[in-house]
Amino acid sequence: MTQGHLVASLFAAYFFGFGLFLPFFPVVLRDSGLSPGEIGTLLSLPMLVRLAANPLVGALADRFATPRVAVSVLSALSAALFLAFFLASAFWAYAVLLVAVALVWSPLIPIEDAVAARLDREGKGQYGRMRLWGSISFIAANLVGGTAAASAHAAPAVIGGIAAGLVVSALVGLKLTVPSAREAERGPDDEQRVEGRAKSGMGFLLVVVGAGILQGSHGAYYGFSALFWEAEGFGGLAIGILWGLGVTTEIVLFAFAGSVGARIGSLGILGVGAGAAILRWVLFAQVSGPLATGSLQLLHGLSFGATHLGAVAYVAARAPRRWAGFSQGLLSMVFGFFTALASALAGLLYQSGPSLAFQAMAAMAALGTLLLAAGALFPGERRRAPAA
Repeated sequence: MTQGHLVASLFAAYFFGFGLFLPFFPVVLRDSGLSPGEIGTLLSLPMLVRLAANPLVGALADRFATPRVAVSVLSALSAALFLAFFLASAFWAYAVLLVAVALVWSPLIPIEDAVAARLDREGKGQYGRMRLWGSISFIAANLVGGTAAASAHAAPAVIGGIAAGLVVSALVGLKLTVPSAREAERGPDDEQRVEGRAKSGMGFLLVVVGAGILQGSHGAYYGFSALFWEAEGFGGLAIGILWGLGVTTEIVLFAFAGSVGARIGSLGILGVGAGAAILRWVLFAQVSGPLATGSLQLLHGLSFGATHLGAVAYVAARAPRRWAGFSQGLLSMVFGFFTALASALAGLLYQSGPSLAFQAMAAMAALGTLLLAAGALFPGERRRAPAA
C-alpha cells in the first residue's frame, strides 16, 4: 500500500467519524436529557477551541513529531475521549470532554491535509484523489447515523462508530513513513518561498482571508438549509438526498482536480469556487421544486470543494515544508473563524426572513471574491500559483 493510499484511508477514517458527529451527536446529547440551550452551548465549545488548537497543534507536530507519531497519538487520544462519553451524564462532563476532543481530534485534518499536499507536490499522489475518500466515507456515515438515530440505540452507534474510525486512523497512521517537517529536506524552492512571501505578504493574506470568507459563506447552508427546505415542503429523506447530492459533486471534483489544477492553478480553482458561491447563494432562496433545488445543489462541489482544494494547494505551494502542518492549521483556523461568524450572522437574519440570511451569504461570497482578485494582482502571485 502506497503512502497515498494510507492518507486516503486516514481521510476516510476521519470523515466517517465527522459524518456521524456533525448531524447526529446533537441527537446523542438530546437523548441524554440535555436541553436545546445546553446542547447549543456544548456544540459551540469545540468550534471555539479548534480555532486555536489547529494551528498550535500543527506547529507542535511540525517541530517535534513525524506525521506517523502525530496522527497515531492524536487518533488514539481522540478514540479514548469519545469512549469516555459513555461515562458522562452531567453537562460539565460533556463540556470538559468536548473541549478535550477539540484539542486532539480537530488538528488531525490539517495535519493530514499537509501530508497529502506534500505527497501531491512530490508526485506521489493526487490530493483530490486522496481527499475524495473522505467525502465518500462522510456519506456512508450519514446513512449509518441516520439508521441509528431512528432507533433507540443512537449513542452506541454514533459514539462507537466515531471511536472505531479513530482506532483505524491510529493503526493506519503507524504505517506512515513521511518524515517530519523539520527533518524533510529543504526543496530548492524553500528559500524562494520565504522570500516570495515576504515580498507579497499582503497578497498572500488577501487570498487566504478571501478564501476563508468564501468558505464562511456556507454558514447559512450548514445551519439552516434543512429548516429552509422543510418549510418549502421537502421531507426528511428528500433533504438527506439533497445533502448527499452536494457531497457527491464534491467527490467528482476531487476525482478530476489534478488535471484541472494543472491547467488553471490554485488561484484559478479558487476563482471557480468564488463564482459558484456567488451564484449559489444569490439563487438559493429564489428557486423552488425538486428539480431546481437539486440542480442548484450541484454547485456545492465548486462553492465548497473548489474553494477548499484551491486554498489548500495555494498555501502548500507557498509555505516552507518545515511549516506545513502549522500553515494548514492556520488555514483551518481562518475557515473556522469565518464560518462561525457567518453562522451567527445567519441565525440573526434568518429570524427576519430566510432569504435575508442567504443574501448575506451572497454578499460575503462577493467580498471574498474581491479579496481574492486583489491578492492575485500582487507581483508574482499569478506566476507562483501552481496547483499544489
